[in-house]
Amino acid sequence: MHLFPAKLFNYFCISIYRHDEKTIPWQVELPSQVNAKASFLKSIKPNLKECEVLRDDKSWLPFRESTKTTIMSHNLLTMILPPFLTDPNTGEFVLHPITGEMIPYKPDDPGLDKIQRTWFFKVIVDICQTLVGKKIVNQNCKLMDMRLVWHELCKHYQNSMSSKMRNQELLRYVHTNQLINLGHRGTSQSYITNFSETIRQFQALQTDENKLSDQMYVDFLNNSMRGTPHLEGVLLL
Repeated sequence: MHLFPAKLFNYFCISIYRHDEKTIPWQVELPSQVNAKASFLKSIKPNLKECEVLRDDKSWLPFRESTKTTIMSHNLLTMILPPFLTDPNTGEFVLHPITGEMIPYKPDDPGLDKIQRTWFFKVIVDICQTLVGKKIVNQNCKLMDMRLVWHELCKHYQNSMSSKMRNQELLRYVHTNQLINLGHRGTSQSYITNFSETIRQFQALQTDENKLSDQMYVDFLNNSMRGTPHLEGVLLL
């Protein structure tokens, strides 16, 4: 509670206050904002054709990033939230103090959540064409718990042998490739762009403690450009 001088209150009454206008509580959206938001969300229609297909294990990272962006644009971000309650500080699942079991995620609107889960499950059935992807989807076909399906997909591809082999391929590329020996026909800028994208994909597949430092990134890039006539002696940042 705040106290105001009488003069300030009188000034408010005769100059700022409008008795004929509706009072809107603090941090509540204006009617125009609500209508604009509702109109925008109403115009968004989930489209299966906008979702990328997971055809092989190597394409997991582009698939994950593309799918996340697509469902965010469809206002379906809750479909890939953790399936259980998590600690905001550690990110770990919270255990029930009595039963010791993980606490399931509870949607604000169960009816809407069921409709969205059904639609997104149909999408995942169609776009997950790898053997592991189909297995995970089929194991959860009864409950159609898309949050659990997405969690298990991410967990598998983060720790699977195919992901580790993919990490090694990406690291080998940035460690051994040299522009002068590749017969690259594009521009140096296009090569640097592709090189940077390879490192980005490698970094995205790593845990925080295993990621390359910025200096290692620069060293790898400098090494890959070494011996290139028009870039000899130029420090790449």
